[in-house]
Amino acid sequence: MTAIARRYYIDGLSQQEIAVEFGISRPTVSNILKKCRELGIVTIKIEEYFPYSTSLGDELKGRFALEDVLILSASPDQSITQDVGSIAGEYATSLLKEGIKIGISWGTSLYHMVQNIPQLTIKHSSVVQLSGGFGAALPQYDGSELAREFSKRIGGTYYPLQCPVIVNDVVVKEYLLKELGIRETLQQTKHLDVAFVGISSNDPNQSAMVRAGFISEGEAKEIQSAGAVGHICGYSYDKQGKLLDISYNHRIIGINFDDFLAIPKRVGVAYGIKKAEAIKCSLQGKHITTLITDEITAKQVLKLSEK
Repeated sequence: MTAIARRYYIDGLSQQEIAVEFGISRPTVSNILKKCRELGIVTIKIEEYFPYSTSLGDELKGRFALEDVLILSASPDQSITQDVGSIAGEYATSLLKEGIKIGISWGTSLYHMVQNIPQLTIKHSSVVQLSGGFGAALPQYDGSELAREFSKRIGGTYYPLQCPVIVNDVVVKEYLLKELGIRETLQQTKHLDVAFVGISSNDPNQSAMVRAGFISEGEAKEIQSAGAVGHICGYSYDKQGKLLDISYNHRIIGINFDDFLAIPKRVGVAYGIKKAEAIKCSLQGKHITTLITDEITAKQVLKLSEK
């Protein structure tokens, strides 16, 4: 019994390989392993590497009517970006099912989320890029690359949106929307089951749009002066979470924001105290149904919501 347990739990052999080695059937191997646990020959201990702050999560759920909240209880030696991404990857994996239609935007957190999704085969699944992103300064974080990698990991169909996230003129946007590939992808955004998005501040020094090279710091300052505190899928919103009626928002190429709000499950993956205001206002606007963040950011969001 001990020898079989060692071959399975330590050496990593499959039950079928052990059956061949010991000259017994695979069900017998399974029964022996079960008996090893019953007799205490094998004990299993699970280390909570990502302890969740459940009390904070419950408070956020109650205050903003969220369905789910996952909060990383951070320690000083943790890499927040990768760890929040890991939690998001575990959560995303738990949602996968046959026929699921997924939308994804862009960003560092979502990159790490996708990297933590295991290789699976989800039949009839699809992954759709929610916003344009052609020409991003950091291609690995671009929506096109994230959607492609996500679909590759689950064996799904990939729908890219090969165009800029923002153009200089509404006329240019209308012209691009007539292109077959762009039109087909945007049509897919009307039938999604779940969307994964980042949330960013409109502060020029923090803006994901600036960091990705989609707009300049000067343009970001103009948008901020119009009352924008954050953006999601490229769309800028005010302190109440309402989309601003500004030229910038009308030049975004991506999912229609009303269609985004109609997606049953909308998962926001965002962290960092400098994003707290943008996250709070997004929650007030009911942009997302699930929030994945870290403890420090969650506390600041709650603090800001009390003002």
